[in-house]
Amino acid sequence: MSLHEKSDGILETTVTWADLERNLRSALKTEAKFGKNKSVIDIGGGKGFVSRCGLVACDWEGAEAAEKLPGQIVIKIPSLLPYRKLNDSLPEGQRMLDGSDATWEMMEGKLREVHDTEVATYEFFESFDGLQMPKMYYGMQYGKEDKTCGQICLQFVENSRMMNFHENHTVEQVRQIAVALGKLQACSLKKEPTAPELHKNFFEDIAKATTIEGYRGMYKALLALDNSVSTSELSTKIDKLLPDYYQSSLPTTIHRQLGFRPVLVNGDVRTENVLIHTDTGDLAAIVDWQCTHLGVGVEDLIRITLFALTAEERRHSAQMLIAEMYDSLVANLDGAEPPYTLEMLRELYDLLFPRCALYFAGGSIMLIMNQMNDQSLSQEVKETRKEVELDKV
Repeated sequence: MSLHEKSDGILETTVTWADLERNLRSALKTEAKFGKNKSVIDIGGGKGFVSRCGLVACDWEGAEAAEKLPGQIVIKIPSLLPYRKLNDSLPEGQRMLDGSDATWEMMEGKLREVHDTEVATYEFFESFDGLQMPKMYYGMQYGKEDKTCGQICLQFVENSRMMNFHENHTVEQVRQIAVALGKLQACSLKKEPTAPELHKNFFEDIAKATTIEGYRGMYKALLALDNSVSTSELSTKIDKLLPDYYQSSLPTTIHRQLGFRPVLVNGDVRTENVLIHTDTGDLAAIVDWQCTHLGVGVEDLIRITLFALTAEERRHSAQMLIAEMYDSLVANLDGAEPPYTLEMLRELYDLLFPRCALYFAGGSIMLIMNQMNDQSLSQEVKETRKEVELDKV
């Protein structure tokens, strides 16, 4: 069984109901079992591209009166099915991957690694209180022999929804995320991250898997979305800049080059990996920790401002948001030394912005192209969303 082909498990993955029930019962230390009305719905469709996420209604039977078992949980299972669908939907010359069997096998290996990284991340943070991330009931890493067992079972964050790339969010919402990120970064300065999975160079590995022609194809697809003179000029400028940034691993190496003690960085704080309260819009949780690595925290801030804010609001609020994240970091250190000053962090923002922005733009163009091919959306909705998204790109 592979991670890029359909299987007969939950949400077409390799994980079965028997696997989920056995592992969750063990984690909760319960004799109760799933009832006949257990169910799962896909809550990640179109939002995540290297996993299938399902909201499971457990329908417990045989629970003790004093037991407080979760009625709903989230199961996250590594899968390349969503990414393969996205990649294959794009025209030749605009795809990030060539689609060969060897390429998908290589991607499977990387997917197993990042899944193990996510499990290690939740295990690292579980000893800290008051963090805005869901509780992990259990996490199954891949073994040397078993290449299909990977899964994470998480707390369901009620009364929440994903932020969306096609929406313009508020500076206040991003400020709350900046404060939460500062607190998370402080944890890795109070306790040394020793798990080997947290010391991998994710961006360097991903860059090696993509040719410069693949990147150029993504950026040229921008002209298919907007063929104006200004966008044509922008595409030419990107084409000239790309060789300087192609295969750059700066986000995961800059702390070593400049001599800073690193913090744990999520590496993928985009809108679809942030949950907000349905009623208030306030931050509920930061999810998806597959790209966790050691670096400087401003990388996460750059990414969420690119995905969440209009270009104008991002520029006007950048300095304030950097200060909010830094102040939160310092306030939660409990006596540990901050790795850099606020002024140094501002300089790190400027150094990392081009690399993060180019990576964001290339991936976002793919997302917009896929959205324009979505038959479930009306043309009016597509055009409205595209206008918001292209402003950010």
